[in-house]
Amino acid sequence: MSAPEPIIDHGHGDSRLLVRTPYTTTFAHMGEVYLYHDLYGYIIKMSPDILDFLNAFKTPVRPDEVCKQYANAFEEQTPEAFVGVFLQFGCLIKPDHDQVNDLWDMIPVHGSWNVWKREKDGGLTFYCCWGDNPLTKVTLTPDEAKVWWSIDGEKTLKTIQFDEQVAPEVVLGAVKKLGHHEVQALKLSALGMRFYKKRPQMKPPYLTSTMPYAKYEPGVDALPAPVESYFSPEGYYRGEIADADQQFDHEETTLAHLFRIPHPALHGKTYGQALTDALIAKGRVPEGHVKVLEIGGGLGFMAKAMVEALQAKGREVTYHIFELSPVLAAAQRERNAGLPVTVHMGDVLNDAFPDTGYDLVLANEMIGDLFAVKLDHARFGLGEGEIDDAKFEAGLDASGVAGALIRKYGVPIGDAPDPFYLNIGAWQLCERLIDVMKPGASAWITEFGDMGKWPLLSTHLDHPELSIHFGHLGLVAKQIGFDADFEFVMDTIEMRRDLEGLKSTRSYFKALGFLLAEYGVKLEKIGYTRPMFTELLEGKVQPGEIGDIGFDRIEDRLMGLVPHEFKALIIRKPVKVDA
Repeated sequence: MSAPEPIIDHGHGDSRLLVRTPYTTTFAHMGEVYLYHDLYGYIIKMSPDILDFLNAFKTPVRPDEVCKQYANAFEEQTPEAFVGVFLQFGCLIKPDHDQVNDLWDMIPVHGSWNVWKREKDGGLTFYCCWGDNPLTKVTLTPDEAKVWWSIDGEKTLKTIQFDEQVAPEVVLGAVKKLGHHEVQALKLSALGMRFYKKRPQMKPPYLTSTMPYAKYEPGVDALPAPVESYFSPEGYYRGEIADADQQFDHEETTLAHLFRIPHPALHGKTYGQALTDALIAKGRVPEGHVKVLEIGGGLGFMAKAMVEALQAKGREVTYHIFELSPVLAAAQRERNAGLPVTVHMGDVLNDAFPDTGYDLVLANEMIGDLFAVKLDHARFGLGEGEIDDAKFEAGLDASGVAGALIRKYGVPIGDAPDPFYLNIGAWQLCERLIDVMKPGASAWITEFGDMGKWPLLSTHLDHPELSIHFGHLGLVAKQIGFDADFEFVMDTIEMRRDLEGLKSTRSYFKALGFLLAEYGVKLEKIGYTRPMFTELLEGKVQPGEIGDIGFDRIEDRLMGLVPHEFKALIIRKPVKVDA
C-alpha cells in the first residue's frame, strides 16, 4: 500500500481531533506487527498497513480526513471500523488528554512470569529481559510495593488507594512502572477475575499474554521476513546459529536437553540412557555391533549418553551424526572426543547420507524444523460442498512436490482447516531412510504433535516450527514399507508423572538467572523438580525473598515445555522372508 498524502494539522482547538496515545509501543516478528499498550497491557496483532493507518494519527488530526485517504485500503473493512477499535483499546485519544487519569475504576491483575526480589526497606525490584532484550531492573518504593501486594484481581485501583492509604500518585506511579512493556508485571481489566472463573473462554488473552518480540518502528526498522520464508531450515541452521550452548539453553530447549543429566524423573538416568534401555527392552537394538545414525545431534549429549549406555550393555558401537549446523557440529565433536562418534555435515533431505546399513536411526525433536508447505481450500475446491475431482486433481498438480506426495501416498486432506500445513519434509525423510536402514532396523522419530491434529505453527522462537500430524506421518511410513508404532515419549522413557517441575518461559528463565546470579547461584537449563530447585537455593536465598516461583505436574509443564505433547513414531524396516 502506498504512503498516504501528508495530513494537515488543524490545531488542538478542534474537538474532533484524535491522536495516537504516547502509551503504545510497536513490535514485529516474522512479518506480523503488534501493538502493546503500556498502561493497560493490551496486545493487539495487526498487519503493517493497519499500523500505517494508526500512525497517520501521530499528530492531532480529524479522523474523517484520515479515513478518506484510506477509504479503499482495507478491502471489505472500512477505515472507520479501525478508528472504533483503536478508540476502544485506548490507542487513539483526544489531544492533550492523559490516559493515566482514566485508570481509577480499572482492576489491576498480576501479569504472568514475574521475577522479583524483596528489598530491605520493603520495596521490590523486578528483573525483566523479554525476548532478546538486555536485563532491565525496575524498583518499587515501599509504598508502591504496598500497591503490588494489595492486587487480588478484584479490587479497583481506587479501592487499593483507599485501603493502603497511599497517595494517588503512588498508585499511578506503580501502574506506569509495572504495566510498561519492559516490565509487563501488571495488566488492567474492566472486570474482576471472579467473573471469568465460570466463563474462562471469555477471559481476554492479553491478561496472560506477554510481548517478547523486538521493537519495530515503521520507516526506520526493516519488517522481519514473514513466516513462509523460513519453512526450509537450511539457511537458519547453516548460518544463523552463533552459540551452540545458547541455542539450546535459550532459543530451542528440548526434552533431551532438560534431561541431559541423571534425573529423578527418569529414575536417575539421563534421557539418552533411558531411551537406550527402552529401545533395547523393545527389541529395537541388535546384539553385537550396532550402527547408529542420529539426524541433528544437538549439543552431542544424546550421542555421548547412548554410546556409553550401549557399550555398558556389551554392544560395539559405530555412531554417526548428520548435522546441518557447523556450530553445533563443533560442539558434538568436542563432547564426544574419544568415543566412536563421527560427525558429518549435510542436509538430510538433499545430501547423501554418511553411510548405509544402519541398525538404529534417531531423529529426536528435529522434524518440526524440516521443509513444510502452507496450502488452502481454494486450491483444491475444498469447503464447496461435494468435491470436484477435476478441480482437486488440478490443485494437486499446482502444488508441486506437496501435491505429488499427497497423490502418491493417498494423504487425506478433506478435513483440513483453511489454510493448512503439511509436514512434507518429515515424509521425505522417511522416503530416504528406507534405503539406508538394514532390514529389521528401527528409527525413533520424535516431535511435539498428535495423531489426528493438523500441524500448528509455533512462532515464539527465532524461527518457526510446526507440530507434527503423526497420523499423516505414520500413513506415509507404512505406504513406504515400514511397520509403524505411535507412542508418547514420556511413556517410552518411563518418565515419572508424580513429580512437580519448575515452570518457566525463555524470558522468565533468563531474568531469573540474572537474579540468582546476584546470590551466587548458577541457574542451568535443566528440568528442575521442586526438591532440586529447593536444594539449589538452600543456604543462599531465604524462603519468600524472591518470586514468583511456580511448579506444575511435570507431565503438564517442565520449564517451558509440555512433555505430554511430545510423541514418537517408531518405524521398523521389515525383514524380507523368501517364499
